[in-house]
Amino acid sequence: MKLGILADIHSNLPALQECLGVLQGEQVDGYLVLGDTVGYGPFPNECLELIKQLPVVRVIAGNHDWAAVELEDVESFNEEARQAILWTRTVLKPEHKVFLNALEYNIHTEFYQLVHGSPRDPLDEYLLDVDTFEKNLEDLKANICFVGHTHLPLFFYREKETNKLNSRTIAEGEELALDRTTAQIINPGSVGQPRDGDKRASFGVFDTGTLKFKLMRKEYNIGIIQEEMKKAGLPEPLISRLSEGR
Repeated sequence: MKLGILADIHSNLPALQECLGVLQGEQVDGYLVLGDTVGYGPFPNECLELIKQLPVVRVIAGNHDWAAVELEDVESFNEEARQAILWTRTVLKPEHKVFLNALEYNIHTEFYQLVHGSPRDPLDEYLLDVDTFEKNLEDLKANICFVGHTHLPLFFYREKETNKLNSRTIAEGEELALDRTTAQIINPGSVGQPRDGDKRASFGVFDTGTLKFKLMRKEYNIGIIQEEMKKAGLPEPLISRLSEGR
């Protein structure tokens, strides 16, 4: 089965639509959504409606998703993120609040584990370095784990020959040959707010048959979402950073 991997959409409908167009061309069978579908951007209802219509979809909660339905305290958020969440709360439709409230935050199958932050702290921990990777090993429920939260395309893995733990960025178009016998954590980057210096949406495809993951990037109309963010009165730093991929 080929699965589209989407993380940190953050209410960015133009980016999501472009990614789904690419993934449909890849003839994916279903989708895995790694949390933070909402937050930051101006299209929370539209993004949730689109996600709910996807085939064979598994969606997990992120910290912004929980904050949008008051399951997480926004006091820990920075000021721009807090303002965006408070705005999101005012526009979310009741049926989408129900949907977000019902999301699990840690899913695992025979093929993979899905969390937003990290296996040991599924909502809030940023997995950025090998030390943090090592501290999460005992909480892995499957040796192939997909995460989001950092908005960076990263690969954490244990070398089979040496048992050494490593991490590195994942390049556009790179295909990772994964292995069910050793620990690996993959972050596909962010659909809606990339932070690796590349403003294009970042996402991936995972084939459960071949155990290969491919990272993909796609341009989208940033001007459209920036204009809608301005109309909604969302914080300016959230608007400008989309042009920079930071």
